[in-house]
Amino acid sequence: MSWKKLLIVPNVIRVQRQAPKDVSTRWDQYWASVRQTGSHGDVLWDSDSRLEGDQYLDQMHQHCDTSLPVVDVGCGNGRFTRMLAEVFPFALGLDISPSAVSRAAQESDGIKNVSFRPVDMTERAAGSALASELGEANVFVRGVFHVLDKPERVAMATNLRDVLGARGTVLLAETNYPGSSLDYLEHLGATATWLPEPLKKAIGAGIPRPSHFGEAELAECFPANHWPPLLIQSTSILTVPMRGTDDTDSLPGYLALLRASSERKR
Repeated sequence: MSWKKLLIVPNVIRVQRQAPKDVSTRWDQYWASVRQTGSHGDVLWDSDSRLEGDQYLDQMHQHCDTSLPVVDVGCGNGRFTRMLAEVFPFALGLDISPSAVSRAAQESDGIKNVSFRPVDMTERAAGSALASELGEANVFVRGVFHVLDKPERVAMATNLRDVLGARGTVLLAETNYPGSSLDYLEHLGATATWLPEPLKKAIGAGIPRPSHFGEAELAECFPANHWPPLLIQSTSILTVPMRGTDDTDSLPGYLALLRASSERKR
């Protein structure tokens, strides 16, 4: 590892000291502080390019029952929820942050077949509660599992199983950067003296640090004997421009389309 890369660490530690003390409210405080979304906004992962989203829509159109509603877990400001509403009769965006949900509703004003609510999908029985209301549904998850620990991932997978029922399909798209945390930061433009503002905002908010999510992590919470894969492939997760240009940046990602087996027990 180069000494230049190591010099990123003190800069990150300094910014992390700004994080709110209450860990449970960090996501909501983060979203409450967002002034602008889209490619020139504050949110690192909120590129307004359609390239990534159109890929997901094509795959879901091919593999999902599009007569069912779709649930967007970790919807943030609702960018992908609105895209999903182009294919499915109803799209429900869920986020742990009430401030994110409020912004999503504001940015989706006038779109009749979308709705948003604050829900923690790692909470016990969250999935069965949704299933009793919606019936069977498809699920879309982009960039959530890679910031959860293993027990939270397993809990969310269990809830998603309840939401899907017999006919639903889930699409997961997660970042899966192959290097170390410092490699990841450097890829996003971090240096010893500078952090791109969207990255600095995320670090300063104290939101969970991303980890790898690929084949091994998928198998831990979605074992193949209970979750037969329809499609597994690498993908690119787009981010806002991070280096002072208008060019969209990207991160290596992992994509899986899964359908639960008929056996209910895991």
